Amino acid sequence: MRYVSLLTLLLFLAFVVPATQAQAPASAKDYFAGGIIKQNNGDLDGALVDFSRALEIDPHLSEAYLRRASIYSNQARFNAALADYNKALELRPDMAEALAGRAFALIRRNDLDGAVADYDRLIALGGRVGDAYYGRGGVKLRKRDFDGAIEDFSKAIETGARKSVAHLSRGMARRRKGDLVGAIEDFSMSAKLDPSFGSAYLERARALEEKGEAEKARVDYEQAVKLNPELARFIKKGASRQVEQAEDAARVGKEATPAAQPKTADEYCERGNLSLKKKDFAAAIEDFSKAIELNPRHAGAYNNRGLIYQGKNELDKAIADFGKVIEIEPLEEGGYNNRANARQQFGDLDGAVADFSKAIELTPHMAHLYGGRGIALLVAGKEVEAQRDFAQCLKLNPSVKDWLESRIEWARKQRAARP
Repeated sequence: MRYVSLLTLLLFLAFVVPATQAQAPASAKDYFAGGIIKQNNGDLDGALVDFSRALEIDPHLSEAYLRRASIYSNQARFNAALADYNKALELRPDMAEALAGRAFALIRRNDLDGAVADYDRLIALGGRVGDAYYGRGGVKLRKRDFDGAIEDFSKAIETGARKSVAHLSRGMARRRKGDLVGAIEDFSMSAKLDPSFGSAYLERARALEEKGEAEKARVDYEQAVKLNPELARFIKKGASRQVEQAEDAARVGKEATPAAQPKTADEYCERGNLSLKKKDFAAAIEDFSKAIELNPRHAGAYNNRGLIYQGKNELDKAIADFGKVIEIEPLEEGGYNNRANARQQFGDLDGAVADFSKAIELTPHMAHLYGGRGIALLVAGKEVEAQRDFAQCLKLNPSVKDWLESRIEWARKQRAARP
């Protein structure tokens, strides 16, 4: 009897105890560690799930917000990324990685002043100073503050951060300021520091061409394309026969490379994008649908399939797909903008105005959103409100004047045709 009892106990321990251990709830640290592993292995969707679960258990885990924000940013979901960066910095105001990440996301949202403010904080904290100077220089370059950009790139070079690209960037600022000699010096230093850096030769060729040194420019154009055939698309036709041949070779090489059978949602989406560029819409829809089947929360697949449906005038399907994008990414303006355009095309002007308004609420600096809402308002007969939107559109981006005038002309014709 003693033997039977011992056997029974061993069986109980073998089966019941492991099951009990398996049922023990995972901690926030467990999910966070799992998320890091998945992120490092390229399983970004799985990593997002794990980081989110970690935060459900411990909403004060700043590193989880940082990690999740970095994935959102890589997926171009910048409003969601900003929300997480903000939370991470609320918990840890001195977190340099979060400040740098938020600055990048703000740049992508075109909030250049906000990005400069974050780089200022990074520099004041003494964290990643070289990268901060380089990033701030890039923002100043976009704002056409060439002197400020040159000063920041110079400080980045002094710290030893990104020396080759910092020289390249300072050269670009000098060239745009009209200092071709200084620009060529920087591009030459960039190429010296990294002889395989094709962009350094490309930019030096442009500066040499502007300086009237055509033969030297031709040599640099050829070297740039030799190092990186993709750069040929940035060079004007006729600059060099060798450049044109390299461009042809790059294109043929791409077309000749057999494509692997997609396995993941992202891979199906990527192939769908290639079919879309070739205007093979049936194949693109098939691939985007497969991506959605594998990952029902793949916003990009819904968005791109919706755009195809809109182009085919299957507006009910397009509106449904854009609705899924909004459901998945409620903090991103893209879904609202696309659904607004589809609703306007469908004749649902109130719905279009509502969607444009939500997109503007999320990104009030985007000129085309005011233009789009103004067009919907004009077709609906709301002239005063439309004119306010048109004025704001041109204030934000005067270069869209021709586009806006053509759209207004179209809208007046649509209005006249309405009963």
